[in-house]
Amino acid sequence: MTLQDFATRDIAFILPTLNEEAHIGGVLDTVMEHAGHGFSFEVIVVDNGSSDRTVEIAVEKGAICLRAPGCTISSLRNLGASRAGAGVLIFLDADVYLGQGWSERIGAVIARLHLEPDIITGSLYGISDESNWIERIWFAPRTTRTQINYINGGHLIIHRSLFSTIGGFDPNLETGEDCEFCARARTMGARIENDPGLRVVHAGYPKSVKRFFARERWHGRGDYRSVKMLASSKPALLSLANLCMAVTCTIGIVSCPQPWWAFAGAYVLFLAGVSLAAAIHRYRGKLSSGFLGAVFLYMIYITARTVSMVDVVIQSLTVRRPVRASG
Repeated sequence: MTLQDFATRDIAFILPTLNEEAHIGGVLDTVMEHAGHGFSFEVIVVDNGSSDRTVEIAVEKGAICLRAPGCTISSLRNLGASRAGAGVLIFLDADVYLGQGWSERIGAVIARLHLEPDIITGSLYGISDESNWIERIWFAPRTTRTQINYINGGHLIIHRSLFSTIGGFDPNLETGEDCEFCARARTMGARIENDPGLRVVHAGYPKSVKRFFARERWHGRGDYRSVKMLASSKPALLSLANLCMAVTCTIGIVSCPQPWWAFAGAYVLFLAGVSLAAAIHRYRGKLSSGFLGAVFLYMIYITARTVSMVDVVIQSLTVRRPVRASG
């Protein structure tokens, strides 16, 4: 059997959605454009209860639409995979557009997955031509990484046999499901490979500091599911250290209100120092035009992840335990 034989086999695109009318049409257009070069493919949209025209637009574009309101994104992806009839599954977010060169590269990728089904591939999100300074400084440098631990669920490509062996995404996870999925895959001997040739553009990157903070606050929740997850995550450990410093300085301010500025200053210096060290590590000690911006964004990032930790703790303390029936 030749590589061309493999490359013409079916593929399935699986897109979870929730109120994505701004992007779903354009994303599906890129799918039709790039997957229509010698491939037999299907597009499965799994909607989480959209109140806008997301499903209507998807149907107009020829997608198979399933409805599953109130589910986690993991459950949506798993449902789409169970409906798919293809040998290769392509998980794609509804705001991730296939980019230039994707169609030229995907044939070889599909062929390889049929020969080596123990690989999870895809690519890290790229930025659009209309990107802002946050995207250029924070997100763009990540796209060319070769040594990675996981592939974003918004552009993850996997053979159906491996997906079944892993057992799908954990349906109980609100966020971080792609990281956990790949971690579980690695324990089973799977390999994780970023393929920059499969270029995609993420339209959902934050365009403001406020949205950047909100994004990292949400994504941080995945690091605090257990002590083991916290201990294995560098951002989580850094956030824990930041929280300890913040609590210590707050206690100092309350107990010694007179020099409150000393404690506040100590905390700011700590946060700025850690952020500076992170930026130096990221840029490998070389100053560039984005260096100061990176220091500032690291300060926001660490703060957001710390708040995320507090969110998880508060949530765990306020969850009511079920009352046992007597008798």
